[in-house]
Amino acid sequence: MRLSSEIYCTVLLLIFARNSKADIPDCNYFDTVDISNVERQNDSYLYDDILIPASLTGDYEYKMFGRLTMPAKKHLRACVCKLRPCIRICCPAKYTLANGKCGDGLQEELARLESYIYLTSATNLSTKTRVPLTEMAIIRDQFLACDEMVHVTDEFAYVENGSLYISDGGYFKPQYYCLYPYQFNSDFPTSMWIVKHSCITYMYPGLREIVTISLICFILTIAVYLYIKELRNVTGKCIIFCMISRFIQYLIVILLNMKVLNSICSLAGYSLFFFWRASNLWLSVISYQLWKLLTSVNRAEPTNMFQLYNAFVWTTAAVMTGCIYMVNLMWENDLNKWNWLPLVGYINCAAKFSSSTSWIYSTGPSLVLSTFNIAMFTLTAIYIRKVKREIKKFAHEEEGRMGCINFDSQTYLQFLRLSVVMGLTWIVDVIPFSARFDIVWKQIIMITDYYHYAFGIVIFILLVLKRSTLTLLIKS
Repeated sequence: MRLSSEIYCTVLLLIFARNSKADIPDCNYFDTVDISNVERQNDSYLYDDILIPASLTGDYEYKMFGRLTMPAKKHLRACVCKLRPCIRICCPAKYTLANGKCGDGLQEELARLESYIYLTSATNLSTKTRVPLTEMAIIRDQFLACDEMVHVTDEFAYVENGSLYISDGGYFKPQYYCLYPYQFNSDFPTSMWIVKHSCITYMYPGLREIVTISLICFILTIAVYLYIKELRNVTGKCIIFCMISRFIQYLIVILLNMKVLNSICSLAGYSLFFFWRASNLWLSVISYQLWKLLTSVNRAEPTNMFQLYNAFVWTTAAVMTGCIYMVNLMWENDLNKWNWLPLVGYINCAAKFSSSTSWIYSTGPSLVLSTFNIAMFTLTAIYIRKVKREIKKFAHEEEGRMGCINFDSQTYLQFLRLSVVMGLTWIVDVIPFSARFDIVWKQIIMITDYYHYAFGIVIFILLVLKRSTLTLLIKS
């Protein structure tokens, strides 16, 4: 969806395609399933009781999501829809198994309920045949970032090629929707819920490597602040806890991307939300603490101040995480509210951040915290500027240069450190998701995303590799 990443992926795909076996002849990619974990039996493969001849298989070095093609590890796919009519049913991320199958027990449930659908001929939409779902090839599709729940109540036609026609003129190709999995004990198929794939998001090229380096820098920064006694003041302790929260957040992101935490998908998702919120709260605490410290005449720090900060951050993060947990728990099966839910463990293990309703639990709180951080930075910068102006005025009064205000490099560097530690750039997270498809916003968001994932590197350079810290480190 983002131009530079698409070009990168397309180039890689062309390189990989030179050495790859040709795709299965006369078979749409979306009519195939991954059978890499299926053992070959003579000259065929057995997939969900469907015997697939080797002639209908092929090696692929890419995967497709809607219109997007992404390079992928070489894997074997089979054109299962050539043998049976297919039906695409979504599988929540929390039930996705390591072999690509879905472990929610849906197929056993379909057999017990004797569920069926009316299949329409592609050449004659008025011809309908009742087909049990157990006699179809069930493809478990994944939820995607901008999915929307759509209730189809009017007359519709489910075509044998997997397309869906709706009476009001709506038309969905198989790659742009899947059926919601837990609706077959209701009034299906007279009406049904479909999950419409509105857009796709993915991790930028090279981000995994950047995050890994950032994690190492987080560890080094935390170690330095713990080792140097002079840095273990209230501000230093807040920075340490902020770095710990951000470290855990990024570590979970990497492990989820590597599919290491699939067995505890929901737990990982709620933990990610908790530490993401905690790290943002710590940035606001640091902003307040620096403003208070730099603008106060009395530099003495109350002994219980850090304990109060701790109580505020962890309690607030826990309450916010508990709220999305309770909302998911209460309304998860209410499909009318589905588009409003955080949906931890559905689209992926993390909460849903790409919908217009995510402002309730994501964008809204982020806007409040970012606005507070900007206000604290502005007040601090004004104070520092005022103090430096007064000092310069005093120093050059005799030379008649009272109105000259020149910031030296140390002042600029000080403002740079403050802007980073106070987390000013996180305001980009509140940009409406719809605006992220504009070509200008795409580039801005891509740059800030790279910066945020490299946050550990930036912090290490600005806070550790500075003269005063290195001097303290040598003396210690």
